[in-house]
Amino acid sequence: MTVQRNDELSSLYAKAVANIVHVTLEDGRTLTKRVDYPLGNALNPVSDKQLEGKFNCPGRALPGRGEAAKIIGLGWKLDEAKNIDDLMKPA
Repeated sequence: MTVQRNDELSSLYAKAVANIVHVTLEDGRTLTKRVDYPLGNALNPVSDKQLEGKFNCPGRALPGRGEAAKIIGLGWKLDEAKNIDDLMKPA
């Protein structure tokens, strides 16, 4: 992996958090993708469903599905919470 600074992309910061990724495949082809506003950026907001999907990624070892659902449920109600004790309690 090689990381290189790109002056054009750097000049866009902080309005954009631009990145370009080049991937060279074993057959020699190169795939390139540029993203100026990554998912979750104010100009490319993440939906609730996408956010929950990221949290529930199948490759995650912890927490389990039941615990993840509990944490998500509590997270969506944080603005109503008087404290965060429930988030800190073990399953």
